[in-house]
Amino acid sequence: RGILVTEAVRGEGGILLNIKGERFMKRYNPKLMELAGRDAVARANWTEIMEGRGTEHGGVYLSVTHLDPELVKTRLKTMYKQFLLAGIDITKEPMEVSPGAHYYMGGIRINIKTETGVKGLFASGEETAGVHGANRLGGNSLIDTQVFGKRSGEYAAKFAKSETFHPIDLKQVEEEQKRILSIAKEKSDKIRPVKIREQLCEVMWENAGIFRDENKLSSALSFIEKAKEQMLPKLGICDTTTWRYNKELIEALETINLIKVAELLVRSALIRTESRGAHYRTDYPKTDNKNWLKHIVWHLEDGVLKYRFEPVKITLEKPPQ
Repeated sequence: RGILVTEAVRGEGGILLNIKGERFMKRYNPKLMELAGRDAVARANWTEIMEGRGTEHGGVYLSVTHLDPELVKTRLKTMYKQFLLAGIDITKEPMEVSPGAHYYMGGIRINIKTETGVKGLFASGEETAGVHGANRLGGNSLIDTQVFGKRSGEYAAKFAKSETFHPIDLKQVEEEQKRILSIAKEKSDKIRPVKIREQLCEVMWENAGIFRDENKLSSALSFIEKAKEQMLPKLGICDTTTWRYNKELIEALETINLIKVAELLVRSALIRTESRGAHYRTDYPKTDNKNWLKHIVWHLEDGVLKYRFEPVKITLEKPPQ
């Protein structure tokens, strides 16, 4: 719910205040204050809210009211107009903000040509991994799409020109059709996609969100296993009269994928017994470069999820031990 607030607001001098009017980042990072990393700021915001110093709506205040109104209208033009549509003039009153799940740093493994492990499949953007490390910097998601999106197009075109036509595997097509049509079969106890998604969102936010620990992550994994075994087999849709942009069918297929992604995230978070960037475990609050300067790489082996570790490639600057 709500409006996405760009990090540029903090960059231009926006300050964070709790319900008492305290500039609370002094408690968490007195040197950088609101210019601390987004992971640190998110944890500080959530701590203030959880400890009772948040607003009645479960947020804190982000204010630019102390800045020159013309600077706000010029430098934060989109934010200014966006909030006016919501009935708020940010030059006169603060924004009410709360942390949210915004960006997924993991994803498909690619090389510099954006090639994946599947021949002929190229990927770029948020669905890929390794571009942003453990904590994406503000604005870099857009740059990511421009740099790697361009590469995907160029290398995909070169690949297509170099390849001859490959016949379609009709057996594979039939299997995929059966999988999709099984969702549309009439079920007396069907569960609609929205019900599973609502529960999954709540479980992931509460147990695999800003603050994680073994108990919470294990609880999330238990729900995911339950969803796979008891809920997805009953996944069904109401409208089976058309397949042309059947929105609920699309949501059902996406729900299956959401469960897969959630499982990979939770299992990886349980394995990684340290804190790094946006991954913060209260039971392992320190970054451990001696033991954990490595990637967790997942793959399927005979239909079973397996993982391996691969070292991080260090180029210019070595991280502290």
